[in-house]
Amino acid sequence: MSFYARVFSLAEDYPSRYAICDELLEAGYEFSTFPGKYDEDFDEKNWKYLMLEYDPNHEPIRIERNVKGADSIFEEEQEEFLEVLKELPYSKEQKKAIEIIKNMVQIYALDIDEDITEEGWDFLETLLDFIADATDGYVQIDEEGIYDKEGELLVEME
Repeated sequence: MSFYARVFSLAEDYPSRYAICDELLEAGYEFSTFPGKYDEDFDEKNWKYLMLEYDPNHEPIRIERNVKGADSIFEEEQEEFLEVLKELPYSKEQKKAIEIIKNMVQIYALDIDEDITEEGWDFLETLLDFIADATDGYVQIDEEGIYDKEGELLVEME
């Protein structure tokens, strides 16, 4: 089984696969990627997928990047999250979360195995922080909710 963490990005800019890997390397992590760093499509400008294996004995973290107007899954996810948020009791946090979902222009969906290790969680946190900072994004984690820029829970979603 797996769960998803997402970054709802408000900026059209996005980090390259190289930038993501460089950030993780600078943080001291060892990992492998697919596509590999020396594969000809690794430096693809408008990339869609990246797999990061933080531990050869555990499932990799799979990233899928979906862009507004280019991927139907973007619109489907946007609609699903708006429906869930509109069912929550009204609050300024709920209103802010709806605004984030309406204004996002890309979604980074990270497929994470339930058996993620403690080191894997640290790796994931570094990865999510980098993508969120690079894309004016907000982190969402399944069964938890949407987090604000400071990492505090903005809206709880189960």
